[in-house]
Amino acid sequence: MIIVGGEALIDFTPIEINGEIAYIPKEGGSPYNVAITLGRLGAPCGFFGKISYDFFGEMLIEKLKKNHVDISLVLRSEKNTTLAFVILREGEPHFIFYGENTADVSLEEKDIPLIDPEKVELIHFGSISMIREPGCFVLEKMMTQNHGKVLISFDPNIRPNLIRDKNDYLRKFEAWLKTIDILKASIADIKWLYETENMDEIARYFLEKGVKIFLLTLGKEGSIGYTKFFSAFSKGKEVKVVDTVGAGDAFMGGFLYYLNSIGKLNKNFLENVTKTELENALDFSNTVSALTCTKKGAEPPYLAEVENFMGKRYY
Repeated sequence: MIIVGGEALIDFTPIEINGEIAYIPKEGGSPYNVAITLGRLGAPCGFFGKISYDFFGEMLIEKLKKNHVDISLVLRSEKNTTLAFVILREGEPHFIFYGENTADVSLEEKDIPLIDPEKVELIHFGSISMIREPGCFVLEKMMTQNHGKVLISFDPNIRPNLIRDKNDYLRKFEAWLKTIDILKASIADIKWLYETENMDEIARYFLEKGVKIFLLTLGKEGSIGYTKFFSAFSKGKEVKVVDTVGAGDAFMGGFLYYLNSIGKLNKNFLENVTKTELENALDFSNTVSALTCTKKGAEPPYLAEVENFMGKRYY
């Protein structure tokens, strides 16, 4: 099983009605979207986080259940759900968050679940839950406690407007690298964090720190995967884009699903991934991401949709 830990929130996505902009509530949050992607593709997965009892929290719970995501590790709270308004600028989503003292940030150390390495292959962490107090400290401890026992994957999905001190965030990120087996980041993430255009150099740096696979997403151009032995590239898929909300999360979910489907998502086999397997995984993940862009809001595809688009199976 794959466990996904982090925020679950509501994205208010824009739609034009009679020349005016209205907002539709959609279930979201980067880790939440990864869990939904895994569930729709058919991977055994569960979600760990705290979700409100309010109306929006019930929306979040129902979508997890509908998409076959195990909710036994979900905690409930009387506090409100975090709300995020999506602003589209030049086709790219930007977010304004309303989330002080909300359910998803109210995790406590006692909430950390006991993970059985015999049943769990990987825990995925991500996004704004890693910087919002006090819950971020709980997720950090959970990451540290399980490092070396199960695989750890991470997607920073950086939101600069939420980071008060860039140097402090970089210090934390560098500490997290020591526990991460699979790291995914966008070009925008890397450029903001390290102020460099040299992605190959950054990849080597991450791999030297202990990362086993570094995934770099290039938007519509595709993606690159790096290991200490080789790199692989997969071209992006041409689709009619409605919006790109959740595309990176769908890519992450697709990648984890694919490695799990070929039996490489464990400590013994992850480092033995071949170049062909990595290329196929990237191709699959690019497809999952692209199909997400054909729908409004973070709505990843089901496995049948992916296979129909690709016209083939690799496993």
